[in-house]
Amino acid sequence: ALITVTATADVAKEVKKVAETWPVWDSNTHVCDPPDSGKFPFDYSKQEERVLIVCGKAILTPDDGSADVTIGTGDYVIFHKGFSCRWHVLEPMQKHYCYFDEEGNEAKCAGGISCDLCSKDCSAESFLMDGEVDLCPDCYAEKGTEYKLAQRCVDGAEVGKPSKPKKTAPAPANSNKKSAAKKAVAPKKAPMKKR
Repeated sequence: ALITVTATADVAKEVKKVAETWPVWDSNTHVCDPPDSGKFPFDYSKQEERVLIVCGKAILTPDDGSADVTIGTGDYVIFHKGFSCRWHVLEPMQKHYCYFDEEGNEAKCAGGISCDLCSKDCSAESFLMDGEVDLCPDCYAEKGTEYKLAQRCVDGAEVGKPSKPKKTAPAPANSNKKSAAKKAVAPKKAPMKKR
């Protein structure tokens, strides 16, 4: 099976202790299709993800046609590499999560994100497009409007609510912040004369 669910009563204390150090994902910030439905596709083709559900409930419908899987508060879930499904979040969910390489070693949990278009490391800032594609800021500026929804991420954590992608210009490579800041300062107004 490409998904392993350990019920809350059977999760070892050591596993919980480690998982509680991982970053937290919140379903309220995830891009849904249709919007606000709690439904979205997810593909675990790049690497294995392990999660500890903090709260909430969801039904996962595997793309391979196998039976639906329900996960909820306290469950420990392993999404094996190659698994893909459609999520339906029934109760708002938070989960601790971490990615693992093929040898079972913990990968960077808060970060380790690379752009799906140019492969550049975008761990510090990225954009999750339509809930599936990670873009670096430069690729977002160039191709972001080709997607329906964008979720900004900073250091691997989702920031704010998903929104419709906006056309932006990439930051110049040799921008001088001091001169830009000087240009942004409004000119001083002459003091008003007293009558």
